[in-house]
Amino acid sequence: MCSFNFYAVFAALLVAPALVGARVPVTRTSMRETAANPAAVGLAPLALAHRTPLTNAQRLARGLTPNRPRFNRAARGNLAPRASAMPDPTPCPAVTGTIQVTGAGTGTPAFISRVPNAFGEYAVTTDTADALIVQYTDCADASVIDLATLNGIADVPYLGAITGFATALQDLRRGSSAYAYIGGTDQTAPGATPQAVSNSFMAATGDQEEAESALWTLNRTTGALSAQWVNIDGSKPETIIVYSPENFLVITGDPTIFGASFGTSPVVTLTFVAA
Repeated sequence: MCSFNFYAVFAALLVAPALVGARVPVTRTSMRETAANPAAVGLAPLALAHRTPLTNAQRLARGLTPNRPRFNRAARGNLAPRASAMPDPTPCPAVTGTIQVTGAGTGTPAFISRVPNAFGEYAVTTDTADALIVQYTDCADASVIDLATLNGIADVPYLGAITGFATALQDLRRGSSAYAYIGGTDQTAPGATPQAVSNSFMAATGDQEEAESALWTLNRTTGALSAQWVNIDGSKPETIIVYSPENFLVITGDPTIFGASFGTSPVVTLTFVAA
């Protein structure tokens, strides 16, 4: 009996180091209580768009109206007759402006910055020269709008929301810490659920996350800008914008639970300021 016990203990000691050294897979859900972003390793820089005005081709590609024609008023000689102007194929006027951010910790005045953080998420700045310039087409029958970014991240020219790295599910709701970053995205259709489109978080980190662009609602009288995320089942949860002290903006369905999971993040309001 004593000999049996000796060999049993000896065998257990041989196995123990292998168990200690075994790698335990880390899943997204096991990380959700630690950080809202992945480790800052191997991040790719993102190019910014030029501040110069877009060409008509660029504007039409983004669904915007053409630039207003410039007339040479010095040339007033004999002018040849011209055909009457064709109707504007896009009668909705384009409106350009910046987005002011109001809330604790953002500074005064603060704006969404044209320069993203290292993860491709739009940050906040108090320097008006670095404010993100956005543009939308003001169609009376539009319930939501796309915000084209004129001087932001070059390759993904819409201001949208990107599902969070540490979010196990893509649905926002009360009682959940689920969130989505405010960043650059390709265009998605109004009312669409999260789509597998190019976005700034994916470009910076290499991690595939889905996104929505047509989620903005604007009060034309006050300039109040709000977001409306669409869950996978098509439901539309209460969508609240918060500011992370690490200097990025997210949307969530429950700012209290989000703050408890990822650190205190005050609720902020966005206001469109026409240029």
